[in-house]
Amino acid sequence: MDTKDIKQLDGIIKSLGEKKLGYGIHSTRSFVSAHPYMMYDDELENIERDYTLMLDYMKRGFNDPQRKDIYNSLLTRLYKFVSNLRISYMSQNIQFFSEATRKSINQSFSNDRIKSALESFVTDVAMLSLEPEPARTEKSKEIYRTHNDFIQALFGYIVVSRQWTDNERDFFEGILLSPATDIIDAQLITSAITIATMNNMDINKFHVLINIYTKTTDNRLRQRALVGWVFALSSDVKIHPQLKQLVASVLENPDVINEIADLQKQIIFCMNAEQDNDTIQRDIMPELMKNNNLNITRFGITEKEDDPMNDIFDPGASERAMEKMEEGFQKMMNMQKAGSDIYFGGFSQMKRFPFFYHVANWFCPFYLEHPEISSTVDKLKDTPLLSNILNNGPFCDSDKYSFTLAVASVINHIPANMREMFNTKEALGQTVSDEDQKQPAYIRRMILQDMYRFFRLFYQRSQLVNPFDRHHSIFVADDLFDGTGLSKVFPDLCYFMLKHKNKNALASLLPKYNDESDARCMLTHGIYELNFAHNPASAAKYLEKAIKLQPDSRRVKSMLARAYFETENYNDAAKWYGIIYNEDNSSKTNALNYCVALSKAEKYAEAINLLYKLDIEYPDSISVIRVLAWNLMGMNKLQQAEREYKRITKSNEAENGDWLNAGYCQWFIGNISEAINMFKTFMSFQSKNQSYNLYDEFSKDRSFLLSHGIDEIDILLMTDLIKE
Repeated sequence: MDTKDIKQLDGIIKSLGEKKLGYGIHSTRSFVSAHPYMMYDDELENIERDYTLMLDYMKRGFNDPQRKDIYNSLLTRLYKFVSNLRISYMSQNIQFFSEATRKSINQSFSNDRIKSALESFVTDVAMLSLEPEPARTEKSKEIYRTHNDFIQALFGYIVVSRQWTDNERDFFEGILLSPATDIIDAQLITSAITIATMNNMDINKFHVLINIYTKTTDNRLRQRALVGWVFALSSDVKIHPQLKQLVASVLENPDVINEIADLQKQIIFCMNAEQDNDTIQRDIMPELMKNNNLNITRFGITEKEDDPMNDIFDPGASERAMEKMEEGFQKMMNMQKAGSDIYFGGFSQMKRFPFFYHVANWFCPFYLEHPEISSTVDKLKDTPLLSNILNNGPFCDSDKYSFTLAVASVINHIPANMREMFNTKEALGQTVSDEDQKQPAYIRRMILQDMYRFFRLFYQRSQLVNPFDRHHSIFVADDLFDGTGLSKVFPDLCYFMLKHKNKNALASLLPKYNDESDARCMLTHGIYELNFAHNPASAAKYLEKAIKLQPDSRRVKSMLARAYFETENYNDAAKWYGIIYNEDNSSKTNALNYCVALSKAEKYAEAINLLYKLDIEYPDSISVIRVLAWNLMGMNKLQQAEREYKRITKSNEAENGDWLNAGYCQWFIGNISEAINMFKTFMSFQSKNQSYNLYDEFSKDRSFLLSHGIDEIDILLMTDLIKE
């Protein structure tokens, strides 16, 4: 594949998005001239002629009131031509698209042929019930095999199809909504349209996805169409003015707005799958594996025969082991209930079966008659395992196929007693009720998990636009949604992203959510600037607006105090920490924050009385002693400060910075040798950082040192003494 050619075509499309028609025509002509072997019609010549005519009319001074509409029409026509040129090029030069072409090239896909094949399949399956039993099984397999070959080829045909005409749009919409089309076929065709539109924007394909979403009465098809038209926006091509109209129209329904907001959250959960898997492997599985004195049977979890002496040497050990096991399982179940994809890690290892070489299979709803698992079904026909998976398992369709294929490959090697376990629903662990499986959110989550596995694991995924990548995953930030009712859910979405610490999402969403009259909005911006962008000065500006709008908010006060502190505006930090402390003077944290801010503002006398009070209330608190010692130094009460630093350095809670501060105290007193020892202890903890320079550390506290008579020469001399 020559990436230069694809980049050239993408560059032309980008220029059309910028309405540079003349440049687009010239560049397209250049590409066509360089690729004379490619098939194309005479539309480019027609566009060139019409554009030349437009230029000629303008040159002659004609005032054409239709000029703007004609110009936009030419942009759309040229886009269709370039888009068809692009898909033609990819079908010949990019493996994913060339394989789709190869699968579909030997079949006829006229409208009549497609309609006939889809409807005949439904009729043939219905007629199977009239066949005698011996012949029914073989005839069923033949019907499903033949139809699978057709639907796989149709999937490829749609993926590499050119720009659809209005007639093709209406045809596919009709068959997808028709009760004569099998629902599994309808879902697969919808996924094919999604993949096609994501990688080559087609307004008519997009129109079909929108219309299926708004018109179908089947929730499975509706949710697939929703994911489809949202993911189609990943194409980044926004040339068609109808796109904005279609999106705005569908968002007039408040239920749609809520559904789209939920979809955005579910995408984030999908993208956290590997992180969640790491959590399970790191924090949960080791605890489960430790308790290997437990048997998992078809009747549940039971204990093995234990040594009776264990109860003497370690009373309650078995009960604790059981509690740990149950706690681990509960953690995973809670993660799943919250939306986590807890099965990704395990099932990602089961996508190497030949079944997954075929792209359509990644999107195919699970059904027992699938020809590519029929031999597997035969192996497992003596157990109800497959029907349990289909009816009750909390797995996406892709994982159901993986699980079925994996079990079939080892079923003959499993001990008889373990095979017996597969006869029960308990073999699956947690199951999902029929009612829950019919919920739109559940259906959508399963569709997204199928999609996520495809875009993370399919061997040709790099050749496709990825809706889960950093650029496309936060789809609600797309300009197409500007001015729609979706802005109503931005506060909730921003809080969701804050909770999940998703900096990328917040960076995309916050520019769209900036209402200076909304305290919650200003707080959200402040938290982002403080915690994610690490820009406390900017955070303070937002938080100052927030506190004016919500003067009683404890959280805003706390964030504002912290922002002032991090900008080294210690006077204002002390003011706000003081307000917080006065509102709740029973909190040790509030008191310490206030004292630290006062000390940084060099208001040592104001802090000292409160610190003495805290030292009495918390006599062994090193955090209190640490602040007290610094303030005593600040007040030049060096002997008292020395006593406090001795309390700190003799404790097990001494931090590295305590040795530095204790060294300052000895330096101020004049105990140079003792100061050197403490500075060397401080430096010993910094040994891993070879570039660390004590002079830089002294420089941070220069004003404090100067206030105690330590000037620049003293600092340089002390630095050299430490080096010796």
